[in-house]
Amino acid sequence: MIEVDERFEVAAPPATVWLLLSDPDAVVGCVPGAAISAHNDDGSLETSIGVKFGPLTVAFQAHAELELDPAAMRGRVSARGRDKQGGARFTASAAFGVAANGEGSAVTTHGEVEVTGRLASMIEGGAQVVVKRMSAQFADCLRARCA
Repeated sequence: MIEVDERFEVAAPPATVWLLLSDPDAVVGCVPGAAISAHNDDGSLETSIGVKFGPLTVAFQAHAELELDPAAMRGRVSARGRDKQGGARFTASAAFGVAANGEGSAVTTHGEVEVTGRLASMIEGGAQVVVKRMSAQFADCLRARCA
């Protein structure tokens, strides 16, 4: 299992940051290679993302569900899916929250991903580096949108 904990600061009020984090389309706009292909009637989403692991890019499709607690400015997303070539299946969950931090906000995330299939060892081996890179890109985009 891959576990990831991230924290970053945003120079904007928590309500502004939460407004963006609670909007799936805004979030996907800050994740390079990600897309929402369908908003289902039950509130779930059909999503895709391409992730580069060294010289190989793996394209994933997933069914995602989002739970939001606006009063606490906390949320949870869970997803399950596979890569488009069938080499890996995954289940993932991530909890996130926004809190006041001085004159700005602190965003925290905790995620867990379990990968199975023939690409699992390659994905798990490079996951920490990939997640750090993607988290930094996401944080930069969120900061720019909140400015």
